[in-house]
Amino acid sequence: MRLLKGLMLSLVGSMVIVLGACGSTQQQSEIVEANGDPQAAETRKYETVMGEIEIPKDPKRIVATQYLGHLLTLGVKPVGAGTASLNQYFLQDLTDGIEDIGDDKAALEKIVSLDPDLIIRPSDKNYEEFAKIAPTIVIPWGAKDIYAELREFGEILGKSEEAEEAIRRYEEKLEEARAKLTGVVKEGETVGVYEIWAKNFWVVGESFGRGTRNLYSGLGYQPPEAVKEHIVNGGAGRDISLEALPEMAADYMFVTVYDADGGGERAKEIMESAIWKSLPAYKNNRIFTLDINQFSAGDLISLEKQLEIQTNLLLGNGK
Repeated sequence: MRLLKGLMLSLVGSMVIVLGACGSTQQQSEIVEANGDPQAAETRKYETVMGEIEIPKDPKRIVATQYLGHLLTLGVKPVGAGTASLNQYFLQDLTDGIEDIGDDKAALEKIVSLDPDLIIRPSDKNYEEFAKIAPTIVIPWGAKDIYAELREFGEILGKSEEAEEAIRRYEEKLEEARAKLTGVVKEGETVGVYEIWAKNFWVVGESFGRGTRNLYSGLGYQPPEAVKEHIVNGGAGRDISLEALPEMAADYMFVTVYDADGGGERAKEIMESAIWKSLPAYKNNRIFTLDINQFSAGDLISLEKQLEIQTNLLLGNGK
């Protein structure tokens, strides 16, 4: 009798365990059904210029062939970046641990070795090859205003708050600069950015960078009327002749020199010419020659540093 009773109790206990397990399995199934597959939740769909793709919800191993400045602005350090980005003057102290992937074609093998979970590109060149390695987002270079670009990166990386904070900080820097520069560039006076190459002489537009965003969109200065349509609102600039310079010259001139292929020699010729020395900006000591390396990038980290240099020069405190 005792043996029979013990067997019955054992059987009941087993049934309770089985039913409990079934209930637990059913409960887990209901949770997965309600919230989605836990593995699937690690990715999300994202609309790009190449169509809708699936990207990591929280990417950990990013490779960026461009746009390193935007990533660092958001506090994100990629595992790999392009050579040109890594050489940007004001970013170099922030790049420890980032692998140099080189240029496009040479980059593919290096990128594979880094095992990225997301690749960010400025163009669709060789897109299929990059997309075979990892989900690849193409953000066309120069197609958007810097704020729009940074906000897009914030959306991609879950760093929207950081993007807004960076924009707010940059706007504060501009406000401080405007206060310091009150009355320096007087009403009706113009500001221009110029770049000398071996065979070209550019009046630089906002889409080309060189600190133009600070001067025009940021500080509100105006370029010479003769080239205004080529400069502001994302203008690409204009290639001019030395003979046309007097009409295109601003009251304040910021100048960079692209040394390659004889650009340095060409700049020396221009700056020693009678035309150059006849410019009002030259006579009034308002021509500022800048280091092209310091002014080649257009991310907010670089723009803030460039703004300091431009402000000091306009105040007469720089060299």
